Amino acid sequence: MLMLFTTKRRHAARGWLSRCCALLFAALLISAVFPPGRAGAHAILEQATPAQDEQLQNSPPYVELLFNERLDSSAEHKVIVLDSSSRSVTNAKPERTEQGKGLKLALPALKDDHYTVSYNIISADGHPVSGAYVFTVGNPPPLPDSSSLDPHAQIGHEGHVSDTNKLTTMSFLFYAARIAYYAGLLIIAGLLFWGLQRGAAQTVRDAREAAIGFMGKFIVCATLAYVVLNLYNLTQGEPLSEWVRVLTQTTVGKLYAANLLLAFAALLLGGLSAPARLFWAAVALFVEAWNGHAAVYDPISYSVALDFVHLAAASVWAGGLLLLLLIWRKERPEAGRFAIVFSRWALFAFLALWLTGILSVLLFLPSLEYLFYTAWGKWLLAKVALSVLVMAAAFFIRLRLRKGSLPPGGLLRADFGLMAGIVLIVGVLTYQNPLPANQPLYYHEMGTDMHVTLQISPNAPGNNSILVKVWLPESIGQPKSTVLRLQPTERGDVGVIDVPLESFKDSEIYAFEGYVEAAYKANGPYLPFAGEWQAQVRVTDADGNELVRKTTFRIY
Repeated sequence: MLMLFTTKRRHAARGWLSRCCALLFAALLISAVFPPGRAGAHAILEQATPAQDEQLQNSPPYVELLFNERLDSSAEHKVIVLDSSSRSVTNAKPERTEQGKGLKLALPALKDDHYTVSYNIISADGHPVSGAYVFTVGNPPPLPDSSSLDPHAQIGHEGHVSDTNKLTTMSFLFYAARIAYYAGLLIIAGLLFWGLQRGAAQTVRDAREAAIGFMGKFIVCATLAYVVLNLYNLTQGEPLSEWVRVLTQTTVGKLYAANLLLAFAALLLGGLSAPARLFWAAVALFVEAWNGHAAVYDPISYSVALDFVHLAAASVWAGGLLLLLLIWRKERPEAGRFAIVFSRWALFAFLALWLTGILSVLLFLPSLEYLFYTAWGKWLLAKVALSVLVMAAAFFIRLRLRKGSLPPGGLLRADFGLMAGIVLIVGVLTYQNPLPANQPLYYHEMGTDMHVTLQISPNAPGNNSILVKVWLPESIGQPKSTVLRLQPTERGDVGVIDVPLESFKDSEIYAFEGYVEAAYKANGPYLPFAGEWQAQVRVTDADGNELVRKTTFRIY
């Protein structure tokens, strides 16, 4: 019995040893087929066409991304290309290439601009991988920013802009002149447009001609004050000869000269034919549209045309409302008949005002949030509020007219008062800047384990100079690697942009006792569009520890 038991134990031990050897052989076989580290690897972007930071002369036909391993065949991989307005340039879907390792996205013809390529893919091992980079087509013009909308910068002056939030005697006169000029321009142009009314009663014609004669003299005085005060504001501290240079050699100055010529020509409107009057009104409104914010935006024909139609619609409403009030004071029955005609055209004018106003705001601002960032936006919101009240007054006026009753004088005066309020706001609004001013970013953070400085200038969409400085304790020494990552926080579909940093010897030494410095720089369009961005400075020290500092900032 003892021998039998011993024999069974030997056979069991041999079986256990055989199973261990088999398991060990299987493990060695798996290691040979799948080397260590393969199971934990993720797809890495090996090649991109166009490449990161590449500047092309012509529009590329496609974007192609090639990764180091196959992508998940069942997943939906995303590749988007954004322009400098952060709008996608195509709705096409990427196609798979290179036996499942690549993605190709066909592109339409691209204009000169900075373009952001963002990808979000699933690697064959099931891990999501995302990233982004920027390439450039042609020589893109700088995007409209606060400085491009500043008339001082447009004539080559800097440093004349005063605190617009502080009301002084000069600023009061300046805004009063602008308000008077805009009121005069809109009313006289509107009266001339109403001169096209067929079959107007003699009372209407008499009131209109008297108003045109008075407004012709008013527009001369208002334009003189407007131009003189604007030139004074633009040339503070400069000799009088600078006025001549501005008026003859700059676009802004030439438009002011045109304003003056048109104003003096307004004195002759009483003796001109209807087509000549219409021509004067069209030219005057066109000059004003060209002299506003619209002239800065592309396509300029579209932006100026929007502003022109907006001004023309405002003129029809303003001139007609004044004419209605004048007729109402002179002959009530005729005022009732004119009010019926006016209410119909005023409705069309207000629809045009709202439509062109909305389209202009969408053109001027990257998003509607910008309405809350500047005084321009707040004044515009106030204008919208008054416009809603005007619509309410117009509704009650039309309601009375449909019942065959004259609109009450108080309602007409209220409507005229609202118009005066809107003109006042426009006089202020047109000199406010719709875009906030970008300021260079200077971020510095101290810490026991690391000090970090990040500088970005001008800190605006497009090309920027970037400076990163890192100080680590002397006991640790220089960092093994430093990475700067930029990511738009408001666009969850856009990956991080890794900025290629180049180390350099810093000549501006800011010594911190017990720390050693490493300095890096970069230059390029790594902030390709406006919005809120997060910067991450990721430093790996000599011991392999990663230290991360983050800051959030907004560019306009």
